[in-house]
Amino acid sequence: MANSTGNEFEKLFHRLMELRHDDYIPIRTAGNIGDLGGDGLRTTTRTLYACYAPETLDVSSVRRKFRKDVESALRQRPGQFDVFVFVHNDQRGGVHPEVSALLMDAGRDHPAITFQQAGPQKLWAEALYLDLPKMEVLLEESIPVERVVYRIGMAEIEPLLKHLAQGRRTVGSPAPVALPTTHKMDFNALSEQARAVLQAGRPYSYLVEQYYQGLIDLRERDETAAGFSAYYARMRDEFGEDTDEILWQMQRYVLGQEAPRWDRDEAAKGVLAYFFDECDIFEVPPADWRPAPAMEGGRP
Repeated sequence: MANSTGNEFEKLFHRLMELRHDDYIPIRTAGNIGDLGGDGLRTTTRTLYACYAPETLDVSSVRRKFRKDVESALRQRPGQFDVFVFVHNDQRGGVHPEVSALLMDAGRDHPAITFQQAGPQKLWAEALYLDLPKMEVLLEESIPVERVVYRIGMAEIEPLLKHLAQGRRTVGSPAPVALPTTHKMDFNALSEQARAVLQAGRPYSYLVEQYYQGLIDLRERDETAAGFSAYYARMRDEFGEDTDEILWQMQRYVLGQEAPRWDRDEAAKGVLAYFFDECDIFEVPPADWRPAPAMEGGRP
């Protein structure tokens, strides 16, 4: 839009509107009848569009063009439209005062018609609704798209994972850690598989505490925990009672969407076990809560 004027801008506008709206009809000039005061028409919304895209905006020519199009449309298209949109290519923020005055005057003189303007910002908003193939048609070029890998947004998690991965190699295979109370896992109705993930990480979760204790800025642990808590809250809102899915999403939060190396995968389990046991993720049972007999050690 920034580089298009005149007919090029009009072609770009037609291409956008045809891709965006099935009911849009581009109108070409035909002989001595011209375009009947409009460059495009939407049939379902009864909206008529008139384009004006000069290389340099001239107030007197804007006034002349606008009034001519409105007069022509009202005379030659009676009863065919309820909305008249003045489409322009003015890149500057806001609408030129003269255009705003013309729209107000036209609305006053013709109260049955709604008069609007559409500049680059509104046209870009229309383009944002297009999917990738249509956007490529609009721009007449391919758009290279790289797969985005979403992962935790805090830079400190990467050295933490490295610390755990290295720590695992140093300590080898430690003795099994006694299973802590299942109270919290019961309350959150975690499956046996989810419990196994947390238990697999527990032998190394002390390395997380060791890592944070070794930092100069002790606030880093609290900031990371706050990030985990906030992301857990989002996942809880999205997945509700599906705690297995929530735990899986938390693991992806740490590792990203790509398949991790085995040592990073094991390190992530240690991170999850740590923040689970520290009560930064998943719900903490009320003090007076007791599991039903059938719930002990797994789902009811």
